[in-house]
Amino acid sequence: MKISELIKREPFERIFRETMVLFLNDLTGVTHKVSWRDKKYLQSLSDSKQYWYCNPLINSIFVKRVKPDVFNSINGEYQHNPLRPWRSIFQRLYLLLSQSELTSVYMSKYMVTISPSIKNAENKLIIGGNTKIRIIDIDRKIVYVILKSGFDKKYMEREVYVRANLPYLPIPKINEYGNHSLWHQESYVVGRSPNRMDQDAGRSALFKAVKYIHRMLNETKREESVSQYVAAIKGKIDSGLHSVSYINVKIKNDIQAIVSALIKHLKEYPHNLINTAHCHGDFHQGNILSDGNNDWIVDWEYSERKQIGYDLFMSLLESRMVNGFSSRFLKLMNNQFDDNQKELANNWPGINWDDSMARKVYLTVFLLEDVCFHIDEINNNIFYKDPDILASYLNELKKIIYNSF
Repeated sequence: MKISELIKREPFERIFRETMVLFLNDLTGVTHKVSWRDKKYLQSLSDSKQYWYCNPLINSIFVKRVKPDVFNSINGEYQHNPLRPWRSIFQRLYLLLSQSELTSVYMSKYMVTISPSIKNAENKLIIGGNTKIRIIDIDRKIVYVILKSGFDKKYMEREVYVRANLPYLPIPKINEYGNHSLWHQESYVVGRSPNRMDQDAGRSALFKAVKYIHRMLNETKREESVSQYVAAIKGKIDSGLHSVSYINVKIKNDIQAIVSALIKHLKEYPHNLINTAHCHGDFHQGNILSDGNNDWIVDWEYSERKQIGYDLFMSLLESRMVNGFSSRFLKLMNNQFDDNQKELANNWPGINWDDSMARKVYLTVFLLEDVCFHIDEINNNIFYKDPDILASYLNELKKIIYNSF
């Protein structure tokens, strides 16, 4: 999630200040001060402070005369769009201007001051994120991954868990841990995601990553009662709804009605067992990186035990994109695939895709898990209050229930 979006969702300026102060104090043992301001209100520069510039549209915070190579980690995401080649031209032009030594400062919107100064800042780039802030150091080939102030430690603990318990996974290595599980330092990797590559290269990178996911699923797979698993999900949903005080009564009633309809539908099927496994939890192509020689799967902050098809459905449905979700889901429910999707589905462990009844059970359970994810995602008292925050998503779910159940 880019800084431009984070600012709309949360008091990112305050979160950034608090996060950076805690991290820098812990890393260096020296008390630091960090400020954030709109660049247009700057009166004068002070020699006692180090100045960083934030361009929220490219999710970057950097110093003047920063080395161009620091932007390599983000350029793979923004520079090339094979699905809309015409857009790539404009994206590259904007990146060129926003990263140029001559124009980057003028195209930034905010200014950050840090004192004492961070050493070798010209080799570093600070990147915003959904639950974490990253500081990339291209000179030392490392990345500091820092939990944002006010966010649950579970996001960092999950990252550590997969590295400790599933060491064969291609994940950047953690080299150092900070105090209180609030940050760690990992190896720097850079690459492009499959959907930012040419078709053949992208397909190869995607299926290499899928092989690792399959191994994880097969090694952690177990059978569970559908009814017990669903009851556990419902318990999490009920608990989350109780904790989130700022969504309105209508939204809560809609969620409860949708959950009840999905659970009622599951009772119509005789399948009483379901395979669960440890899943990535956010397995889309943006979390796969390849440099042509090496491949990585990143961002394991949502990983945990789920039904075994969760990562498959995440990938096929692009479920974090609310717009058009119902249409994509109904196509999947009706077995309407392109060749790559069909190969992914037919070879996924733990699911017999040819069994239409079993397929519908897994997809219905996924909808419950997805509702649980969305409630957990907004269940942070730091976020700005938005009573209708889930309205668009719930409308997509209503379309699914109306057209398929």
